[in-house]
Amino acid sequence: MAGDHTIKKRFLDQTFRFGDVPLDDGVEALRRELNQEMIRFLRSLPPATHTDAIIFFMQHFKTAFVPEFDYFRNYYAPAWSILYWIGRESSLGPTITREDYHHAKTAHAMALFLHPLDDHLNDGQLSATHLTLLLRSQAWMLMNIALKPLADGVEGGKTVVSDFLNEYYASIGTHPHIDSLDGYCTHFRKQMATGMIAPTLLVLKRSAADRVTEDLQRAYGAFGVAWRLLDDLQDITSDRMSGSRSAVYYGLDGHQRREWDLARVKVHERRAALSPVGEIWEINSVLDTIRARIIQELELAANLVTQFGMNGLAAEFAALVRPLADRPALT
Repeated sequence: MAGDHTIKKRFLDQTFRFGDVPLDDGVEALRRELNQEMIRFLRSLPPATHTDAIIFFMQHFKTAFVPEFDYFRNYYAPAWSILYWIGRESSLGPTITREDYHHAKTAHAMALFLHPLDDHLNDGQLSATHLTLLLRSQAWMLMNIALKPLADGVEGGKTVVSDFLNEYYASIGTHPHIDSLDGYCTHFRKQMATGMIAPTLLVLKRSAADRVTEDLQRAYGAFGVAWRLLDDLQDITSDRMSGSRSAVYYGLDGHQRREWDLARVKVHERRAALSPVGEIWEINSVLDTIRARIIQELELAANLVTQFGMNGLAAEFAALVRPLADRPALT
């Protein structure tokens, strides 16, 4: 039918993406400093591994080395700029020492690097080679070394670190039973635990109010969930062909989930020539639901940080959501 063809083409033509985030000079400076943390990390490796490590970063993480090393171009600004906004906002309380900020940058850079590395080692996208195991162990060591002095002087700081690390490993261990999109989002927030540590310790050094810490954690978690949902929308075809249970899967009804689970079997056994995009357009309502959830999470994040005067961080969240909010619904 001509109408069906039009709908499918519209799906193919519409990409799901975040908007560009304008960065002020302070945020740009922080990105350069975080990239320097990664260079120090690479230099800390045994010299015999330097070339292989550089090639690994270029091939697996698409890291640019020319005209300058820029690993953190792979991350949307709020993932790391939150350190800048916590340090800058005067209403939070006492200023952070240069030493504390340095330790926070080291720990957070390692945490952000470890998140995709662990994820890809776990799902098989990366092999457990001597190099990847070295990168993982070295990054974990540097993160923990930096977290120790950062936690000093914070009441219960050591407990904060150990609780987040425990939450992280609990979330990546035995896979829990998930039966809804809400459950999927809650589980992913727990997988973000290592990325929560440095921001949380910085906030605790600046404010004794539990509400400030909790709301900033909620905002950062909401941003992380929004990014994960966006990735799932962008990877819908490959996830369906592989049978990966992404956010889209948990938005489907029972029959559609069974068809999703069968896709990998059909491809493997070559029993049917699947046309995933041709079938995906039939679940546009689910895609609209996930898009709406992304918008909701980013708007929540912006509202939460605005309470504490972090208008720059709120503007970053707003910039991310703009293309998704402006685009028409698929249904």
